[in-house]
Amino acid sequence: MKDEALELGKQLEEKHGDKVEFMFVDTSSDKIKDYPNIIEILDKVRLPLTVINGQPRFHGGLSPEAINQSIDDILGEQ
Repeated sequence: MKDEALELGKQLEEKHGDKVEFMFVDTSSDKIKDYPNIIEILDKVRLPLTVINGQPRFHGGLSPEAINQSIDDILGEQ
């Protein structure tokens, strides 16, 4: 899953440049402690969890199309 997520991040950065920041966080690592609001919901979602602008948006799989559409909507792009 990590490789798939990193590839998606690369595609998002190529498409949107510095308008997006992509980060993969392994929920079993100490890095997750930086996201207490996500820790609170981890037992209610299926991984992977996609968070956009600090808000959980998708869980249970990676959908590049849906993620791209959400980002396009936020950025006002098509």
